[in-house]
This record gives sequence, C-alpha cells and structure tokens, in this order.
Amino acid sequence: MFNKRIVHYLRREADRLLPETRGAIVMPLALLLPVLFGVSLLVIDGGRYFSLQTSLQAGADALALAGAAELDARPDSITRANRAIDNLVANDQRFGDGTASISRDLISVRFLTSLPASDAAAIANANVTTDPLKAGFVEVRVQPVTMRNLFATVAGYAGTATQTSASAVAGFDSVACNVAPLFMCNPAEDSAVSLSVLARQPSFRRRLIAMRDKGNQPGSGNYGFLVPAEGNSGATNVSNALSVDRPPGCYPKNGVEVRPGYIAATADALNVRFDIYEGGFKSSKGDPNFRPAVNVRKGFAGSGCSMSATADHIFPRDPCYATNSCTDFPVTNGSVGGGNWDFEGYWTRTFPGKPFPVDADTGETWSNANRPSRYQVYRYEIAQNLMSTPSGPGSLGAPGETGAPQCYTGDKEALKADTVDRRVFVAAILDCKAYADQMSGNSGGKIPVTSYGKFFLTEPMDKNDAAGTVWVEMIELVEPGTAAARNIIRDTVQLVR
Repeated sequence: MFNKRIVHYLRREADRLLPETRGAIVMPLALLLPVLFGVSLLVIDGGRYFSLQTSLQAGADALALAGAAELDARPDSITRANRAIDNLVANDQRFGDGTASISRDLISVRFLTSLPASDAAAIANANVTTDPLKAGFVEVRVQPVTMRNLFATVAGYAGTATQTSASAVAGFDSVACNVAPLFMCNPAEDSAVSLSVLARQPSFRRRLIAMRDKGNQPGSGNYGFLVPAEGNSGATNVSNALSVDRPPGCYPKNGVEVRPGYIAATADALNVRFDIYEGGFKSSKGDPNFRPAVNVRKGFAGSGCSMSATADHIFPRDPCYATNSCTDFPVTNGSVGGGNWDFEGYWTRTFPGKPFPVDADTGETWSNANRPSRYQVYRYEIAQNLMSTPSGPGSLGAPGETGAPQCYTGDKEALKADTVDRRVFVAAILDCKAYADQMSGNSGGKIPVTSYGKFFLTEPMDKNDAAGTVWVEMIELVEPGTAAARNIIRDTVQLVR
C-alpha cells in the first residue's frame, strides 16, 4: 500500500510538470555558451603560444650547442661553427604562421670572447669577436615568429597576432690532462695532407722523430719544453712532470705556453722509464711513481745496474739522420725521419734464430720490405714475453742484456700487470710557423694546441749527447671522442644562458 502511494505521487507530479514550457534555463544557457566558447579559444591560443615558444627555444638551444662544440680555438673554428649551425637549421614551427621550417634567415649568430658578469646584463659589443682563436661562446637568436590568434580572429579582430622569439648562449671548454710538458712542431703545417690523415699512415708511424733537439730550435731560446700544467716553470717542476706517468694538472683549451731555456735534468727524468736512476732520481728506485716500463731493452753494455750506454742504440735510427737528409717535412727542419729503419738487423742480432714476427693485423711477415714501427716490435716482445730473453752475442749491449727491469727495487710483480706503458707519454703538437712570435725567447703568449699525440720512447736520452735529443715515434693522435682520448681530453659543451 505504501509503495502504491509513492508511485501515484510521482506520476501526479510528473504529469503536472510535463506541460511546463516556460524555458527558464534557456536564456542563461544562451548567454553562457559564447563565454565558454571564447574561453576555450583563449585556452587553445595559450597552448599554441606555449608550444611555439618551447619549440623555438629548443631549436635555439640545439643550434647554440652545435656551434659551441666547434669552438676549439683553431683558425677555422668559427667557420666550422657556422657550418654546424647551417646544417642543423631544420626546425619545424608548425604552431606559427605558415608551414615551412624556420629559415636560416631567421637565425642570427654572434661569437663571444666573454660574458657579462651578471646574467641579467645584456651582451655588449665588447663581448663580441670575429677572431676564431678567441671565440669561446656562441649566441643564437631566433627572430620573432608570428602566431595568429584564433580568439581574435573569431571575434572579428583579424589583424591581431602574437610574436615570440628565443635565444641561447652556449660555451665550449676543454682541458687536456696527463700531458708531459713537451711539444713537437706539426709536420703537416703548410702541407696538403692534414695531421689527422698523416698520423693514420703506417709509414708515418715508423718515422723516427727528434722531438727535443738543442740544435733544432723552433724559436730562439726554445728547447721544446712547455710550462707545466700545474706549478711553476722551474727546472725541478718540469723534470718531475717528465718522470711520472700522470703529470699533475690539465692544460686549458685556449692553449699552452712554451718554456724557454734548457733543462739539464731532462735525461735523468725521462730515463727512469728505462730503469736508469741517476742524478736527483737515485733515491727513487723504489717509488712506484718513478717505476720503469715492463720492457726496458736499450742496448746497454754490462749487467744489472752497472750497465752503461754503448756507442750505438738498440733500435736503429732512420739513415737520413746520419747524413742530415731528413727533408720530407720541411716545416720541422729535419726532425722527422724517413721511416726506413733496419728492422731485420735489429731482430737478427737481438733474437738470433727466431723467425721474423707475423703482423697480427695483416698476416704478413715483418721485414725490411714490410717494416713495422719500433713500437709494434716493442709491444710484440711484451706480448711474447721476450723481456727475459738475453740479447744475442752480436747485439748492442750483448751479451746478457734483457728487457726486464733490474734496478727498480719496488714491486716487480706489479710491473708485470701494469696497465700504463711507461715508455709512452702524451705531448702537444703545435703549429710552430704560425706562432713563431710566441716561440721566440720570453715573448710568451698562449699557443693553441693543434693536437695532442701519444709518443713512444725508442731509446734513453744520452747524457753525453750535446743535442739532448728525445727520440720517439708517434703512435697516434689523441683526438676527442676516440679511445685514445680517454683520461686525457675532457670536453664540456653547455648552455650558459
């Protein structure tokens, strides 16, 4: 009964409302709809504006980073930076007027030597440069892009539009660590072949290089030294940096400074790598910081720590040095040899009866017609554990010289597992001709580094050699992004504004 009453009541009330046609809600709804529509258009316009500005800023950031990555203080750095920016300009701006990508004409670029002290301060003309050697930052501005407002168009204001732009500043910084304070002149300077291409040629890697030669100075009073990356330029500090495998400090990207003057202790410093402890390093025999290489065969006569240098050297030098005819690279004034060293003579007198090795990469047997580099032979001896094999009776320093260290009193077992090759060091390669003024005397000034290279010491320094030459082979260039650059080159490209 109760349920029937409820149902009856509901039916009666429904019948009473059905004839109602006054439409009290229609008018408020009619007034509200345009407002809701307008607000919706404003929200859409706001989203479009935000998306346009975000895409422009992302484009400016990417362009600035691409340009800054090329600012390595080399003569063509600005040219390469502009090319990188040109090649990257393909940013879509679909939220602005038109459908085309952002044109290069809408991108303005300035190169900077420095930034204002405050981020709030505008970049002044004093910060701008066109000198590729001084450019450390790049500023990219995307010129205003127009966006037509949907709300204004619907409302009848067809001429109303909004503009937005974007800008970014990025900088490049690079340091080179674990570099010995030595340099050689770039043999490829003024050459049709780049240093990068030259250094990859096997024929170049077996050329003997007289890296530091008193008789062949790149500038007046300049003997091939650099101011150390850390500490002063005193002879002791330079010598210590030459003797360890990890010289302290890092060189900045804006260049190095040459250190004029001859350092008599250079031989003592470098020769600890050959298990020779003389001069100020006599007390360093047990210090692992001054440990020798795992293979120190050098052609010295005698035995143990009483060995002395012979009149010759274990790895034959390139014949052109004996006749003063090393002229393949004129810019180096004869400091780069011809590469035609006597491999067969070395092998037959050092390891008589042993067959010539086979190149692991090419499968070809080494000979004077198929010469390896001295470094390849040195590494082969280590790989085949030939350090304990005495040199043959016809060899320099024979009989009895081995490649195993004898004088070092530290942990010799640790030497066998050493991952650092102590007869290899990193040094700078400079364009000596282009920076002749900075090479002379005490004129000083930063010199951009053309490249860093890894070098192999082919023999100890002879203290009786008046020229004080450091004889090396170039193993490879230390180029950013390669395995050789690990723990040496540290590049940083970042947005700064």
